[in-house]
Amino acid sequence: MPRKKWTNPSGSREYFAWRSMRNRCLSKKNTAWENYGGRGITVCERWVKDYDAFFSDMGPCPERMTLDRIDPEKGYSPENCRWADWTTQANNKRTNIKIEFEGQTKTAAQWAKHFGLKANTLFKRLERMGPEKAFTSENLVEKNAMPLTHGTRSGYDRHKCRCDICKAANAKRHLDYMKSKNKSAIAGEIACMER
Repeated sequence: MPRKKWTNPSGSREYFAWRSMRNRCLSKKNTAWENYGGRGITVCERWVKDYDAFFSDMGPCPERMTLDRIDPEKGYSPENCRWADWTTQANNKRTNIKIEFEGQTKTAAQWAKHFGLKANTLFKRLERMGPEKAFTSENLVEKNAMPLTHGTRSGYDRHKCRCDICKAANAKRHLDYMKSKNKSAIAGEIACMER
């Protein structure tokens, strides 16, 4: 029986997205099967054997987008699929920690971005305190910025202040660091000579 020729191009990103989706859900040999077909993620009847139907429903894949399920607990179907960028997909993983605060539900990474924090900083805060305290602490004011104090490392590094006080303090810190580095190098040389 001759192989079916698709109306839409088969060497395209859309075709590989369709083929990969089917393999994840239908082939036990696929390395990702356990997280897809193995846990009940299915491909709708319309798409199982018909790439043209998939292409008709999804349309062309925009640049830097991949196939994403809107609800990660449901299967692949026109109602549950979209083309999405990597950030959207990363925030849509079923393994994400979702936190509700002031009527909004976001992933921890989305909350970190919202408050201008590094994700790791927010995770550490959440380990020590609940979302209410972690998200309302006075430390979160203005993107977690501490007030500028001249002559401190924070003033020079975080606030990028280059006033005479901050430059002098930074130069002194650098000089102290170089002295301690030289002392440890000299101590190491002396220890080698004594052996």
